[in-house]
Amino acid sequence: MSSGWPSLRYEFGGIKGQIGEGLQFVAPWRDVLLANIQVQRRVFDKLNAFSEESQDVFVRASLNVRVSPQTIQQLYRTVGPNFFNVLVESRVIQNFKDETVKYKSVEIAPNRENIRKAVRERLEKELSPFSIEVVDLLLDNIDFNPEFKKAIEDKQIATQRALEEQQKIEGEKHKAQQAIERAKGEGSAILFRAEKEAEANRKLAASLTPELVRYAMVQKLSDKIQVMMLPSGQNFILDSDILRGAAREKR
Repeated sequence: MSSGWPSLRYEFGGIKGQIGEGLQFVAPWRDVLLANIQVQRRVFDKLNAFSEESQDVFVRASLNVRVSPQTIQQLYRTVGPNFFNVLVESRVIQNFKDETVKYKSVEIAPNRENIRKAVRERLEKELSPFSIEVVDLLLDNIDFNPEFKKAIEDKQIATQRALEEQQKIEGEKHKAQQAIERAKGEGSAILFRAEKEAEANRKLAASLTPELVRYAMVQKLSDKIQVMMLPSGQNFILDSDILRGAAREKR
């Protein structure tokens, strides 16, 4: 008998015992059925499940199971050699449906690992009474209808465009705010200069006496001036003291 393939001994249509691995003698009135206790892999392609909003969800999963050699006789007696189709397949399909329906369509892909773990735990609990061990469960792919995928893609594009437009608006707002701040700064600078100039003019005006003004006018007169015209009816603009002082400075 081959390794990993124990044999079940049939007599008169019923299982009467198990034959171990290696060279064995089988009586002519007995039948032998090879039972596979190696890891068996089954692929479930495009299992049809549903999301919370009843959107179709297509799942591709791979399941690895193994049967205990100590209980293979009981499994074959109660279920038969077609135990995988009878016990496993329907449970895989139902468990995926029960888990995906807990999530909205857009939440299924991000939660694929949670879905995988939940389905595996449920399978382990349901199959262990039959001595069927769940070695591993792989969630190979999750897919949706083309129409739904197109709608999701369009929504993502619209969201991206809205984000870009919002960024542009924020950029324009920032530029406008900068212009306002610059204008405020320039206005403050102009006001500051005007205030300083006004203050200087006030101080200058306060310091200008009539005598000082006339003295400054004499300083501007040319040495060679001979005649000066004055407005009609106006007295002479300089008194003798100012003229004498100006003359001394020019010497």
